[in-house]
Amino acid sequence: MISIRAQQEYQLSRVMATLCKLEVLVLDELGFIPFTQTGAQLLFQLCSALYERVAMIITTNLRFAEWSTIMGGDERMSAALLDRLTHKATILEFVGTSFRFREQLQYQGKSVLEALPTIKENETKEDETNQS
Repeated sequence: MISIRAQQEYQLSRVMATLCKLEVLVLDELGFIPFTQTGAQLLFQLCSALYERVAMIITTNLRFAEWSTIMGGDERMSAALLDRLTHKATILEFVGTSFRFREQLQYQGKSVLEALPTIKENETKEDETNQS
């Protein structure tokens, strides 16, 4: 992440100033790789600096309740970040199978309906694990 390198090189304020001049910042697949504690703090700092100044588009496959897992396990910081990100936000939730998954099934000669029992079984297992 650029901010970690900038922090290490004592250039974080210059990077933040540059990012604050953007009209839109896109964070794609946020949470695909969890942040270290330092990375989570820098993400929070970045989002706080951009709050109500720069439009942000964030894509993720995580539910809001799972954000603490990517934020170094810090639930308070996750809640504060989500508070800033969701204030005045438009949230779009897409439900269903992903384009990549459908494409893979098509390649294998299967329909989504044929794979559906497997998908539902996996979701049920995930829900049972999360409730434990």
